Amino acid sequence: MLRASLDIEHTFCYNTIAMLSTQERLEIFLEVLERVAPEMGARAMYNLNTPVRDINQSLSGLLERLSPLPPYSALIGMCEDGLPFLLDLSDTSPGSILIIADEQSGQTRLLQTILESACILNSPAKVVCSVISPNPGQFESLEAMDNCRAILSTYDRAASEMVVELAELADQRIYGRNQGSVELLAIDDLAAFVQNNDHEIKCYLKWLVAHGSQGAVWPISSIKMNQLWRIRDGMYEAFGTHFIGRVSTSQLPAGLGAASPHFEIPGVFSTLMDGEWIHFWVPERNSL
Repeated sequence: MLRASLDIEHTFCYNTIAMLSTQERLEIFLEVLERVAPEMGARAMYNLNTPVRDINQSLSGLLERLSPLPPYSALIGMCEDGLPFLLDLSDTSPGSILIIADEQSGQTRLLQTILESACILNSPAKVVCSVISPNPGQFESLEAMDNCRAILSTYDRAASEMVVELAELADQRIYGRNQGSVELLAIDDLAAFVQNNDHEIKCYLKWLVAHGSQGAVWPISSIKMNQLWRIRDGMYEAFGTHFIGRVSTSQLPAGLGAASPHFEIPGVFSTLMDGEWIHFWVPERNSL
């Protein structure tokens, strides 16, 4: 399940939060805000009565500060109140994740954050990841991590074979015939992958999107808003969770509600949870 500090029923209240003071939470929030929108950070600091000191942390530093986090966690971002927004990879309820935003709006950075945090927080015995991207070099920081299985080009036949392999693995696990690490499959630019493959591979992918998380195989994909029309025949509807970033149109896909938020800031995303929009910021990447 996605755990957000803004969702009262699922408030992230582990020992981590007990270890953080209100001042420390504010510092984390303002640090992230300053990186993605300095003018907003300045206004927030002006309106705060609590003094805030300047801090500068990488993703790994932020994770260390929030430690200990539960097993099978991945950091998605930081919520408006400065508390972490996490993905619980042991809970299948969110389903597969689709990140939707205009070009250069932070969707690749969000993918990188989820994968890198999952690798930092979990051993390969718990979580492993694979990447399919038209620009594999953008994910080279993962290559040094033992959790990384493969980083493949969208146009490599091995990428299509990876989708088939993971779909079959998820099917085996659903029926209890296979165990092992949770598998994260990141598909950067889903439209490019779909366009480059035939009907059979698309069927495997659609099944994996719809059912993969039940077999501990998590597809997490990104797509440009103007390419959303390319994932037809029910594939879009198969995603259980949507992260919406900066988009140039208010005409978001059906099912996301008429009151969808509209942001102009790269790196700021929203997701609809239990009828409420949760807003979060993506922390700056590590220098691994």
